[in-house]
Amino acid sequence: MLLESRINERTTLVIDAESVGGIDKGALSTRSHPDTAIPAVMAAIRAVAETLGEAARVGGSAPPSGMEVTFTVRIDSNAVVSVARTPDAGQFRVTLKWAAAP
Repeated sequence: MLLESRINERTTLVIDAESVGGIDKGALSTRSHPDTAIPAVMAAIRAVAETLGEAARVGGSAPPSGMEVTFTVRIDSNAVVSVARTPDAGQFRVTLKWAAAP
């Protein structure tokens, strides 16, 4: 199923989304409208980055000197955004990298 998500007045992004049976919990919310899919993807990425970054800063007496996390974000046919169950199940692959301070 293809979802059309309007990015701005001139740009529409077509997202290839897997059809889901029934109605997802968030499907009736205004947050799951196709036009809000990309902002929701960015919000999910920011939330993961902030949470993992905070965990690395307080990671015990010897936090790692570097860290890299890769995940994918998925949009289903109800325009619900989530972190994908497997790396190949998402439309957006994200790699977050933290390096030790110089």
